[in-house]
Amino acid sequence: MGPIYKGMMVLFTGLKGLSGMAKNFGNAPGAPSDGDLVQRCLEGDQSAWTQLVNRYQRLIYSVARVLCMDQEDTADVFQYTCLDLYKGLPELRDVKALPAWLITVTRRRAISVLKARIPASDVDDKREAAAEGPDVLQTIEHEHAIERALEQLPDRCRDLIDLLYFNVNQPSYIDISEKLGIPVASIGPTRARCLDKLRKLLT
Repeated sequence: MGPIYKGMMVLFTGLKGLSGMAKNFGNAPGAPSDGDLVQRCLEGDQSAWTQLVNRYQRLIYSVARVLCMDQEDTADVFQYTCLDLYKGLPELRDVKALPAWLITVTRRRAISVLKARIPASDVDDKREAAAEGPDVLQTIEHEHAIERALEQLPDRCRDLIDLLYFNVNQPSYIDISEKLGIPVASIGPTRARCLDKLRKLLT
């Protein structure tokens, strides 16, 4: 388990009690909303489609990897899911539900890809059950929400949280103080304020 994964799980553990976080997160300052991107996609804007796919590609891959260990299978699932998204945009009634919709479609596509490659009886039932379990899907959805909320934080907070939770070198407070130019004694209180801002973005 790498430092980046641990960092996300530490943040997730501290924030998972927030209700509705997967649906109410915002976008980075100046970034178009999902609703704006969907509308532009429906109008034939290719750049909007690229932005929408880029925004959700990590979510799709995260779900696909729960079932598919083979990289080619994962890539196939990603392509099929993106195609389903493209075809489904005109019927998408609630843009806020897009993350949950993508998780469901990706899971179904992953199971289909696996069953097309091997006999249905040989598909790992435990992996399929895991992908259908609410805990797995909710964890992935919450992690995605946190990532999106982190993009909205001020640069100083985002840099501090990155160093504290996601930096592979796991720097000390002294290293962080030197890099960000803040006193060691201020790191703890600053972290608390930044996490509070993060919580507010998720509620």
